[in-house]
Amino acid sequence: MNRNFSRFDTLTTLLAGTTAALTIVISQPAQAKTPQEVASIAGPLTVQINSSLGDGSGVIIAKNGKTYTVLTVNHVVEKADVKYNVRTSIGKNYQATAVTRLQVAPTDADLAVVKFESPEEYPVATIADSDQAVIGTQIFVYGYPATGGLFGAEREPELSPGLVTSRPRNRPEGYTLRYQAVTWSGMSGGPVFDSEGRVVGLHGQGEFGFAQTSSGEVAPIKTGFNAAVPINTFIAKLVAAGMNKSELKVDNTPPASGPVSLDNPQDAKSYYFRGLSRLDRGDAWEAIADFNKALAFKPNNTPELHFNIGNARTLIAVLPDPTRGSTAIQAYTRAIAANPGFADAYYNRALAYLATEDKPKAIADFQKAAELYKQGGRTSAYQDALNRIKQVQ
Repeated sequence: MNRNFSRFDTLTTLLAGTTAALTIVISQPAQAKTPQEVASIAGPLTVQINSSLGDGSGVIIAKNGKTYTVLTVNHVVEKADVKYNVRTSIGKNYQATAVTRLQVAPTDADLAVVKFESPEEYPVATIADSDQAVIGTQIFVYGYPATGGLFGAEREPELSPGLVTSRPRNRPEGYTLRYQAVTWSGMSGGPVFDSEGRVVGLHGQGEFGFAQTSSGEVAPIKTGFNAAVPINTFIAKLVAAGMNKSELKVDNTPPASGPVSLDNPQDAKSYYFRGLSRLDRGDAWEAIADFNKALAFKPNNTPELHFNIGNARTLIAVLPDPTRGSTAIQAYTRAIAANPGFADAYYNRALAYLATEDKPKAIADFQKAAELYKQGGRTSAYQDALNRIKQVQ
């Protein structure tokens, strides 16, 4: 049975600095690209990594003759006794000739290097300075999700846009580049691109956050926050990877498009994003205030706004307070009203119902979430919802 890769993370985090940058500089000015242009760059560079262990992704970062080097996350290739297969964008399959695991200890960054040999010509990714991926900057996650019932070689690539929400100084396994974007199992190890189509990180964590409900239970709520290991962290481990800087294609010029300004929001998008950034670092009341200000503009993305208000209310874990806005249940209900197919809103509302000991409504929401997860091919989330139903019953 295939096991798809995903990692879990918490909502609360601290804003801080990042790792040291590479000193190589290419002077040509960067040009911001459309999502379609980023996808056209990402496609030939990104590969599947398949095995009996599960499905993952990776990105080609170097070439020496017929030998290609792929960067991925360690948990995709962590077992030494497993054979790994690299499948490229043109459908060619190659057995990995070498795997170098850079995560020797649990505290090390979740990174690994895979090599394969091919007579075909594949492009090599351009790497950028990940320190420039500051809060508010545009990113794109690219990889091969296991969705729609597709696994292994059947998977199709997907580009998911997002914005950087925090840059904590230290996080487990080196996941210090955090963003809100839609990702799925199977995308672990996939590249995170900046607005110029340059790699700034390796995606590997996502989907769940943990918050205490009013009943005292620690609930695994679905947040939409994800995390990557910054590319600068890999650069600092080149010797351990058996590589030299000269093998890499590097462009450290600043992005053409700057980050979204959070200092003085003037529209729904800015308030919404500042709310996300505040929620990501655990400032729930401040996040709710920004989300409500965004709602005052009557934007189109109200399902996501109400969903994140619900997440903030769950994080606060206090009894209803009418002076401080809607409860988590009310917020998730509004998200569902705006988008009846919002599976994560059903799942999180079920947890909120459990906090009030309303088991029938919780079961009904878990069942609806499971149905939607199954329709969307989110296998692990589907099984998780079924397990929750069994626990409640």
